[in-house]
Amino acid sequence: MLNGTFRYCSHIRCINPVVAITGNGLVEAASALAYLRNYCKDKGSCCKDIAQTHGKRVEPWPKCDLPPPAWRHECPYEPQPPNYDPYRIKVPDVVCPPLPPSKAKPMLECTRTKGPCSLKPAPDPAPCSPPPPPPFPWIYVWSVLSFLGLMGTIYQLYLWRDEKDTINTAVVTWRPRRIVKRPYHSEDLPACVQYLIIGAGAAGWAAYRAIQEHDKTAKVFIISKEDCLPYSRPPMSKHMWWNADPPEMKKLNYVEQLKRKTMYYADCQSFMDPIKFYRKKTGPALSVATGWCVLRVDADDHVAWIKTMCGEQPMYYERCLIAVGAKPKNLNIFKSAPKFVRERVQTLRTVRDLELAYRKVKAAKHVVILGGGFLGSELSWYLGRMKKEVDHHGEQKEESIEFVQMLKDKGILAGILPEYLSEWAAEKIKCEGVTIMPKTQIYDAFKSADGRLELTLSNGSSLVTDYVLVAMGTQPREELAEQSFLELDSVNGGFLVNTELEARTHLYVAGDAASLYSQWKDTRLRMEHYGNAQEQGYVAGANMTGYWVPSNMEPHFCFRLGDSLDVEGVGEVGACMPTVALFKPCADDSKPQASGDGQGDMPCFKKADEYKNRYKRGMVFYLRDETIVGLVFWNLPPVDDRYEVATEILRARPSYKDINLIAELFGFPETKCDYLNEAEMVEPGPCLKNRRFA
Repeated sequence: MLNGTFRYCSHIRCINPVVAITGNGLVEAASALAYLRNYCKDKGSCCKDIAQTHGKRVEPWPKCDLPPPAWRHECPYEPQPPNYDPYRIKVPDVVCPPLPPSKAKPMLECTRTKGPCSLKPAPDPAPCSPPPPPPFPWIYVWSVLSFLGLMGTIYQLYLWRDEKDTINTAVVTWRPRRIVKRPYHSEDLPACVQYLIIGAGAAGWAAYRAIQEHDKTAKVFIISKEDCLPYSRPPMSKHMWWNADPPEMKKLNYVEQLKRKTMYYADCQSFMDPIKFYRKKTGPALSVATGWCVLRVDADDHVAWIKTMCGEQPMYYERCLIAVGAKPKNLNIFKSAPKFVRERVQTLRTVRDLELAYRKVKAAKHVVILGGGFLGSELSWYLGRMKKEVDHHGEQKEESIEFVQMLKDKGILAGILPEYLSEWAAEKIKCEGVTIMPKTQIYDAFKSADGRLELTLSNGSSLVTDYVLVAMGTQPREELAEQSFLELDSVNGGFLVNTELEARTHLYVAGDAASLYSQWKDTRLRMEHYGNAQEQGYVAGANMTGYWVPSNMEPHFCFRLGDSLDVEGVGEVGACMPTVALFKPCADDSKPQASGDGQGDMPCFKKADEYKNRYKRGMVFYLRDETIVGLVFWNLPPVDDRYEVATEILRARPSYKDINLIAELFGFPETKCDYLNEAEMVEPGPCLKNRRFA
């Protein structure tokens, strides 16, 4: 018995040695007790747990049914071994996957023996949590903040209203707008263009229209020194002054004959962006760069150098046209005068000049217009009419503006018209409330005692005014000539060009800056009129596309003072030339009122109806060596092709003996003294009475 005990070494180690020396029954009891205690514990190194699948092959369970064996029709040759023990079942050497061990028995044993893995007693219940603190009274904070916000809003509204009243009562100082270039950066300018036009005046725009007409795939690029799109200049001295507000640069609208018109030749959408213009392969395409100045043109290499912030930038071209136009003249006493005087003297040539002059004239009480040419006379008449129209509607301030026109001669257009017609035309301006000061010049200008501008005149008197508009003619822009090595006309001024307006190969000049050669007159002419600039631009544009059109044109001008006077001139005209005039008799012949001392007409004679109707409508013929070289149509009804007909007649070199015949060709004998308005010329329809409707 003792020997059998030693074989179970693991059980002996787990039994207390003191108990082991007693009888055999005690040894067995101790062994069983130790086995029960250590059932759920680690059995140590002596008794190892051997897995049920040790040494056996594990197959999935349950197994699927095996396929039935193939049927064999013959019987097996070998007999099967007999089974001598039918009650003995052979256990296969294959087991199913073991199930997880159950813990029910160890738990029951531990509970029965009250061992260390017995259930723990239930813990004591947790003490009750303290009551939550009362919520923060945010309603009071929200109420205070709402009240403060409302009071702050009311205070801001009060400050805004006070500031608004202050702004309305304060005098706003207007400043001229900044010059903005388009495009802004010089890198956006195209490096090479097909047709380059320098200048966006009448000649430049007419050249573009001619190029577009003769070359449908042309790409035209215009460079203008002004910071606005191409526009027409004549309305600046006419209807633009009748607008109630200063000129708006986006539209430049004015009203003429109850129709709204604009000074711009085209809107902004008609011009392509310079970058897109350069990337476009074929035309038609048009782009413009405003605010950029061309310093010089290299005619040999076909390069135009543009002024940039970093110096010069080249632009290559195939054909180039220089149409820079002319700049206004000014007196030297104004050029060298102090800033106070220069701020109150303004020339009128560009839209920026119109922006400056419009506000100053409307805010002044006394304005002096210096000059009796086309621009000065139109300004005087339209400004005088503006004063009448504004006073009629009652929109003017208490004191209306007083306008004074200062002339170097006796009348207006003294360099073109005879003296008697010049004085007669000046009376039309007097009728609009403008004061005429003939044979008067300005010798000095300085600040007066009351802070205004005082002018010292040639007649020994002085005149105090608020603003002076200088309209004394123009002179061609010749800055490009010296840098570009182009010839200038020392007599007439301007660039020397041939009959086709070409100064160099593929380099043309047109407009006020061109001194062209006339073939049939065998002399050089430089014309500063708007109609001639358009015609020269059209000829230059056609020649740029490959044509060879000569520019044998006649000087042509139009001068209009509303419905009071309409003058159109063709050919060579000058006050120093002999003239023959034909006037329509529009009143009964009456002798002029003679004064008692035999000094001739009395001052009131020019106000008589006989004087007003004496030169109402007529024709003036200018002669040179008994040949008619110029015509002036004096206040005749407008005709569309009159300029073309007069040009053909002058080319025939008629003599003074053909004056009556020429007058008949233009329909002068059938001319009426008075014409009805367009509304009065509409014939009323028949009056239908007792009309029956179907």
